Amino acid sequence: MSTAPTHPPLDLDPTPATPIVLGTMAWGSVLPPPPDADPGVGPEGPAGEAQAEAAVERARRALRAGIEAGVDLLDTADIYGAGRSEETVGRLLHELPYEERSALKVQTKCGIVLHEADPAGRRLTRYDSSPEHVRASLEGSLARLGEQRVDTLIIHRPDVLTPVADTVRAFLDAREAGLVGKLGVSNLGVGRVLEFQRELESQAADGTGLACVQVELGLHHRTLVEAVVLANHPDAPADADAGRLGPVCAAEGIELQAWGPLGQGRFSSGDDGAAGVVGEVAAELGVSREAVVLAWLLRLPWGVRPVIGTQDPERVAACAEAASVAEAMDSAQWHRLWTAARGTGLP
Repeated sequence: MSTAPTHPPLDLDPTPATPIVLGTMAWGSVLPPPPDADPGVGPEGPAGEAQAEAAVERARRALRAGIEAGVDLLDTADIYGAGRSEETVGRLLHELPYEERSALKVQTKCGIVLHEADPAGRRLTRYDSSPEHVRASLEGSLARLGEQRVDTLIIHRPDVLTPVADTVRAFLDAREAGLVGKLGVSNLGVGRVLEFQRELESQAADGTGLACVQVELGLHHRTLVEAVVLANHPDAPADADAGRLGPVCAAEGIELQAWGPLGQGRFSSGDDGAAGVVGEVAAELGVSREAVVLAWLLRLPWGVRPVIGTQDPERVAACAEAASVAEAMDSAQWHRLWTAARGTGLP
C-alpha cells in the first residue's frame, strides 16, 4: 500500500462547512453493466481506456467541487463499480495536496456479496457480516483505496445469520489493528440499530457507539417522517416502528445519513406535481431545486446528512447551499413540499 498523509485524530469531529456527504457510487464507472454482469463493467481496449480516463476525470471534477463547497466526507463501498469506485477515490485522494487530503474522511461499506454463482449457475446476491468476510472486505477496500486505515466501516445490509456480537468483535479487532476508526450500519431497522449500539458499547473498552446509520430518506421516500406523524391514522406506514429511528439516532448521538436524498433527480425539473412545487419554493428562496429538496431533510431535528451521488460540479455546488436554505425555509414551505410529495393532503 502507498503511504498517505496522516489523517486528523479520530476524536476530532469538527462541524463541517456543509452537511453534504459526497457519494462515489458512480466514480470510475464507464457504462451501465449488462443485466448479468458485475456493476461497473465497461468496454476493453484503447477505446475503453479512454472512456475509463474520462470517467476518472468526471469524478475528479466532482471531488474538486465538493472540496470547494466544504465537503469533508466521501462515501463509497466495496461493491460500487466492482471496486472501481474505491480505486478511483484512492487515486484522486492521493493527487491532493496534504492540506486538502487531511481534511477529508472516507467511509466505505461491506457485507454484500453480488452475483455469486450457485451450483446451477444462477447469480445470486447474499449478505455476509461474518468476521471473516468483514476483515477480508476491509483489507480489500484498503488495498483499492491505497490507504492504511479507513475512517468508518459501514455494514451495508443486515445479515441475519451472523450474530451482531460477532460482527462487532470483527470491527473491534480491525480497529485494534489500526485498520479502521469507527463502525456504522446501513439499511437497518431501529431494533437492529440499537442491538449494534448496545453490543458495541458493551464490547468496546472505551464505550464507543455507532458512528452513523445510513438509510434511504428524502421527499420521495418519507417513511421515517410519516411513521412519526401518522402514527394514529389509517394511512400510517406498515412499519410504524420506523418512526423511532430519527429520534433514537439523535438521542444516542448516532449520525443519521440519507442515501438517495434527491430521488434520482425526479424533482430537478418539470412543472407538474411535486416537482412543480419544488420549483415554486426554489423561486421563492432564490436557490436551486436540489438545495430545496435537501433543505427539506435538513429541517428535520435529527441532524440528517444527505449523501449525494451527482458528479456534476454545478449540482454539487447547488446541493451545498442546502444548509443555508434550510435556515430560510419556513414551516409553511416545508409542509407544502411534503404535501406535494405525498400527493394528498395531511389529515
